[in-house]
Amino acid sequence: MNKPYFKFDGGFIMVPWDQFDEAVEWYGEKMGWQLKGTADTPVGRKAFFGLPGMGQANLKAFESGIDHFTRDGYEEGHCRFCFQTGNLDNALVYFKEQGVTCSDPVVMPDGSRSADITAFGGIRLSLNEDRSLDGQFPDSRVIQFASKPLWLGVSRLNNAIEWYGRYLGLALSDTDYSDKGFALMQDDREGWDVAWLQQVDMTPGQPKANPGARLYFHIESQEDFNQANTWLKNEGIEVSDSVGERWQGFHFYDPDGNRLNVWTYY
Repeated sequence: MNKPYFKFDGGFIMVPWDQFDEAVEWYGEKMGWQLKGTADTPVGRKAFFGLPGMGQANLKAFESGIDHFTRDGYEEGHCRFCFQTGNLDNALVYFKEQGVTCSDPVVMPDGSRSADITAFGGIRLSLNEDRSLDGQFPDSRVIQFASKPLWLGVSRLNNAIEWYGRYLGLALSDTDYSDKGFALMQDDREGWDVAWLQQVDMTPGQPKANPGARLYFHIESQEDFNQANTWLKNEGIEVSDSVGERWQGFHFYDPDGNRLNVWTYY
């Protein structure tokens, strides 16, 4: 088979099943997002928000009976799903006033700044600042997906670069950040930078990441989606079975236990 094309396509922010309606209200109010609708689906409850800049944010209830959506083994790990804000300092002041726990900002290798917030249900979201967006959406603190939406911690940077090239088709960006312990990976087909890999110290026996903010890659056809699941399993990678009907999803893990998610819909 030809290697599948994994294309970034948004993702899910997971929320407690028994607090789903409360979570929908929280994200609308605290984030300044416009609710487009909710749905009860074969894989559980979902809510859809139009992001002020571009794109759609999706909430998904944890489901105890579905491995792909269970809260069992919940662990944020070193796997971050990143969103864009126009002014990080103002966003952090706002969230702290709302009782939301926030980390201190850090400077990324490209000079931008990022910070984590603890959203509804204890879910970690990462915010990245793009000052060109400052003031464009005054009623929203989180504007769209970050320009580099995926940020992963890995134990051996060079090995991870090779692994992500082989299995996700990501290529190393022309800009070298290795002196800062980072690699920037790009979607080589579309030519845009999609993921930061950061070398971090791993704790022996650290559990696999099963975070609450889950970035997804899209595979366009159902046939390619099913073949990708089989191919990854045949490569010895830990892969879940696919779930769903007209929407289907599965997840797999990189060698450092970072969870990667895939969906298709038709």
